[in-house]
Formats: sequence, C-alpha cells, structure tokens
Amino acid sequence: MAKDSKATPKNWPPTLSYLMKPSYAAHVTKEQLNALRTRGPDLASEIPLSLPKGPSALVKITAITQPSHPAHGQAGLCATRNLAPGSLIIPYFGVVHSDLALPQHNREHEKSDYDLRIDRDAQLAVDAAKAGNEARFVNDYRGIRDRPNAEFRECWDLRLKEKSMAVFVLPAGKNAARKGEGGIAKGEEICVSYGKGFWGNRKDGDGVAAGDVAQ
Repeated sequence: MAKDSKATPKNWPPTLSYLMKPSYAAHVTKEQLNALRTRGPDLASEIPLSLPKGPSALVKITAITQPSHPAHGQAGLCATRNLAPGSLIIPYFGVVHSDLALPQHNREHEKSDYDLRIDRDAQLAVDAAKAGNEARFVNDYRGIRDRPNAEFRECWDLRLKEKSMAVFVLPAGKNAARKGEGGIAKGEEICVSYGKGFWGNRKDGDGVAAGDVAQ
C-alpha cells in the first residue's frame, strides 16, 4: 500500500490506502482463492501483461466543481486521452472478501458503495471503500450524461493470473446515441451504470454519485 506522492495518483485522498494489486481479507479460504485463480472458458476480456502497475496514465482524479453535478464537492474520474470503444481503462482494485465470512464482516461490506461481485459461484466480491485505486472514483452516469460511456466487466488479469474486475469503454454502438458512435474523449468524465439494484437499496435515489460517498 503505497503512501508517497510518486506512487499515488494526483488528488488521491491521504486517508485511503492506494493499491497496485488486490488485497485479500484474512477470512478468504484457500478454496476460494483457487476458484479466483481458475480461468473459465467464458472469461474472454483480459488485463494484459504489459499494463504497468501503479497510477494509470489514461485517467485522472478530478474535483467536481459544477453545482449541477450529482457529485458536486467530491470527485470523478476523467480520461487524459481519447479512449477507443471496447478498450480497457483500468483494473478495479480493493479488498477481496467472502460472503461466507462472519456477519460482522459482511455488514461492513453491505453498507459499502464500492463493493462489486467478482465471482458469484465462489461468493467473492471486491470492496474499494477503504483501499483501492483510481477506479473507485468512477461515478454513475445518472444526472451527469444521458448514457454511460463505460462499464464494469469481469476479466482475467494475465499479470496476477486471477479473475479481476475492471473498467472498460463501452463497445461501439452499445448505449450510443447513434450506431457507430462510441469511445471516450480526452477530458470526458468516465461514467458507468451502477445498476437498478444499487439505487433500489439506497434511500437517496437518483442524484447521488455513490462513487464518492465514502470519502
């Protein structure tokens, strides 16, 4: 968990631990780790061996200053260059934990706005509430733009040789206003859909950019 400024992205909150790879809760079992490190035939998307560790050159954490933005006064993640449709943006790192753990562990993660399912069969998820990387700053598109321009996607990390979650640019035509549109322009905020289940579990409803609530 890096602390010095050279190993953390610009604008990284000093109260959070920055991760260059996943962290694993002590309660995760050997069997679950084995499942996480077994690649299934349907896991086509990949994080390449060539992807550098540490802060990404493709994104920057940006303070939200527009009063109309749902995350006004907090932060979002913006592209530092044009990103092609369907391309990998950044892995999603956090603490890998188990749904099979004791109730006190699960209650903590159930309240998190940064918890993503990573392996349903093995009952594993990854939570970036207290430790993670730039991907934790990706906001939901609602109240920001008409459609998401990115998505969370399960993939295989060739560097770690295990299942991972990552943020990808939406493929060309998917949720685009017109067929053939796609990609993310330099300076554009990266936004995903948190899904109806996320908003259904929160009283605040639309207008909350949960990607920054826990800061």
